[in-house]
Amino acid sequence: METDTARPLATARCIATLLYVLPLILFPIIGRMVKLQAVPKPEVLRLLGVALLVVGLADYAVSLFLEQKMLAQAARAPRPAPTQVLTAAIVVASFGASLAIYGLVITLLGAPGWGAVLYVICAVHGLHLMVRWPRYERAVEREPYL
Repeated sequence: METDTARPLATARCIATLLYVLPLILFPIIGRMVKLQAVPKPEVLRLLGVALLVVGLADYAVSLFLEQKMLAQAARAPRPAPTQVLTAAIVVASFGASLAIYGLVITLLGAPGWGAVLYVICAVHGLHLMVRWPRYERAVEREPYL
């Protein structure tokens, strides 16, 4: 039987998983199905691909920073901390899912190679969140965040 603190964490894990899995399955399919008529020039696509890659990597870094701050705040806060940890997990997963959105945008513009790179970074972000999940459990259990 789940405790009161485990239920929000299980909900957060489910939501975070959906935020990664659905875009990583649906967006590549949508990108292959939709064909745009006006494709930007190759120079513009290269520049846009690099720009979205830089924004995506900055997105990744910001998500790690916010995760650290939000989990530290949840661990120090008076009860109920599980809701704060749930919020942190959803915010971090949303940052990761935005990487797939960048991939879809660049794919729809005609550069599926850049889209694939951004999809891979999204998947890495999701796997990285799974590796960091014990930090969320420690925050719920009110242990110091490391």
